[in-house]
Amino acid sequence: MPSEASSVATYKYRIVNIMAAALNVVSAAMIALVLLVVGGVTAVAENPAVSPEVRGVWLTTNGGLDWPRGEKGAEAQKKALVDMLDRLEKAHFNLVLFQVQANGDVLWKSRREPAMEAVTGNGSSALDFDVCRFVIDECHKRRMECHAWIVPFRMGSSSHIARYKDNAVKHPGQSRRKYCVSYHGTMWLDPGVPDNRKWLVGLYRELVRAYDFDGLSLDYTRYPGADFPDSRTYKRYAPKHMSLAEWRRTNLNSFVAELYDMVAEERPEMMVGSAPIGTYKNVGKLRNSTAYDSFYQDPVEWISSGHHDFIAPQMYWDEKFGYSVNLETWVREAANSAPVAAGLAAYKMMDAGWSDDVIVDQIAKARKMNGVSGVVFFRAEHVVGNDSKARRLYSRLCDKIFTSPAPLPWFSGVTE
Repeated sequence: MPSEASSVATYKYRIVNIMAAALNVVSAAMIALVLLVVGGVTAVAENPAVSPEVRGVWLTTNGGLDWPRGEKGAEAQKKALVDMLDRLEKAHFNLVLFQVQANGDVLWKSRREPAMEAVTGNGSSALDFDVCRFVIDECHKRRMECHAWIVPFRMGSSSHIARYKDNAVKHPGQSRRKYCVSYHGTMWLDPGVPDNRKWLVGLYRELVRAYDFDGLSLDYTRYPGADFPDSRTYKRYAPKHMSLAEWRRTNLNSFVAELYDMVAEERPEMMVGSAPIGTYKNVGKLRNSTAYDSFYQDPVEWISSGHHDFIAPQMYWDEKFGYSVNLETWVREAANSAPVAAGLAAYKMMDAGWSDDVIVDQIAKARKMNGVSGVVFFRAEHVVGNDSKARRLYSRLCDKIFTSPAPLPWFSGVTE
């Protein structure tokens, strides 16, 4: 059962969305009318997405992949970010999921985690400017929502953690070492330790109090694998007769609920969502790794318990691995209670030899599927970057697919 705080927040959210739905119908009708007058019936037919739709992108700061891409100094970094947001605005994107945490390092002034080395240039320095304030304001200027993308439990490698040894704010891989577990060369805060969950909620309370992000988006909110070495934690904390799998899912469910309740208390208008593994549970003959069984994620429970407002499952495969059937599963299980957007693997155009036709086809299938609220691309550089496939996809988005602005399928104070 949802807590009182989450129930109130969810109730308010749904009431506001009823109002927003009516406004969006009017907005879509007005846009369609303008297109009809200016360009004739053909213009409307070629641009079916004037109704509410998620057009999102994950903007990655881990390792500086999308930003700052090696740029040094506040002014150069600001310019690089503005240039990227300008290109997203030109393509009529309406949602940026901006990574504010990567591996136990963050992009706000925190007392619990150090500033991200990929932006500061070294592990001992503080931020040169208020990154979160800047990106929120720049997104809002362009009528795009900005959600803070967070990675709770992953701490990075031992060498990564060591780079922060001289920082005034200790990396949690050092300050909370006894609560961490090493798994395949990466340190993780053990989700089974109740104090880790409490500590993380306190970390995110800093962020939520300080900044008016439109949403909080969880990533890697899962166990990294079935052989995660948490036997001692399980023995200490698990109730008798509870299986390891059930206990792990319960730990993640508890964390998500505690986080949601904190956000509802601090900023009830802020959404909480996540990007779960693309297969919830296997269907038919598919044998994919799954959110529920392989990584102990249960976003359907997060939604049904009133602790989630939005999901963008990582649908990072083609039809051989069940793109459509897995997306249909998410719609069936979750879309009646929260928006579901398809996370698309634009990066596979570069990393796996996909053509841009694959991505365009997946957008079309998502648009045709009742209950899908839009798409989110991973990652920004593979949409607005200089690779030939990225340029071709970007041109198709501008010219054929996202040809005019669209409101989000929820109430937004920044999107027309």
